[in-house]
Amino acid sequence: MEKTMEQTLVTKKKRGFVDNLKKYSGAYLMILPAIVSAIIFSYLPMYGIIMAFKNFDVKLGIWGSPWAAHHGMEHFMAIFKNPEMFKAVKNTIWFGLVILFGGYPFPIILALMFNEIRSKWFKKVSQTIAYFPHFLSWIAVIGLVYTFLAKEGPFNQLMGALFENWEPVNPLMKSELFLEIMFVSHLWKSVGYSSVVFLAAITGIDPGLYEAASIDGCGKWKQVWHITLPSIKPTMVIVLIMSLGGLVNVNFEQVYGLQNAFTQLENEVIGTIVYRQGIMGGKYSPTTAFGLFQGVVSLILVVTANWISKKITEQSIW
Repeated sequence: MEKTMEQTLVTKKKRGFVDNLKKYSGAYLMILPAIVSAIIFSYLPMYGIIMAFKNFDVKLGIWGSPWAAHHGMEHFMAIFKNPEMFKAVKNTIWFGLVILFGGYPFPIILALMFNEIRSKWFKKVSQTIAYFPHFLSWIAVIGLVYTFLAKEGPFNQLMGALFENWEPVNPLMKSELFLEIMFVSHLWKSVGYSSVVFLAAITGIDPGLYEAASIDGCGKWKQVWHITLPSIKPTMVIVLIMSLGGLVNVNFEQVYGLQNAFTQLENEVIGTIVYRQGIMGGKYSPTTAFGLFQGVVSLILVVTANWISKKITEQSIW
């Protein structure tokens, strides 16, 4: 009897899956290219992770190369023994923390500002201006940064107009200003587009809540604090959790583009080390281990943040 019931449940599940597939066939067809590309470019190459546990030799290939010492963990141990790699890990985490938590409030504030604009044409124009930098490549943005901060550029011209004794300088040549320039350029490029998610969440709030609050004498600030922010809290939590995965994955293009002879040594990150030593230097096994370590840490951060969020706020991504 029990087996018959189990078989019936399995049959119903299969039928439900087939019916669901037929019902939403158009939607599944649309996501098919994304699934295929993810399998080809993200999953199939994963067999190369084995290089992290071997002393890879191009002539011998991945499977023919000998295993690394210490049961294949030699290259992972080297991450913390090699001062250059350890410094890159610290820089990556520090840069990621500043960009993530320093930049996190700005898209929310911008979305709140957009929501308060009553003129439709002005709202569309301001949103378009704010979103535009997102569609520029990082190389184009870096080119603009170099032009703006050059000794003959707008930055020094403006400072010279404000201060009589101002001597032209190029901030890009100062290692101590690297993070500040990185943060500002990242914020300028991403803040507008990142506000779209929060603006969509705000527009989904019931207008009746604001009307009731207005009748009770609540001003704009109280409405934002007691209605808007609590209503978009789930979105804020989910965006934060998803962003934590990139904490140890600082934008390679941005860092590599802003680096120069004056700032490179002090501002290396995991991505630039992997590129210089792995791709250009031929140290495939150590840098594969470095990249794998980065991915595992990102996974742990996302899972941990999701677990903490679920326990504290009852909001999670799964």
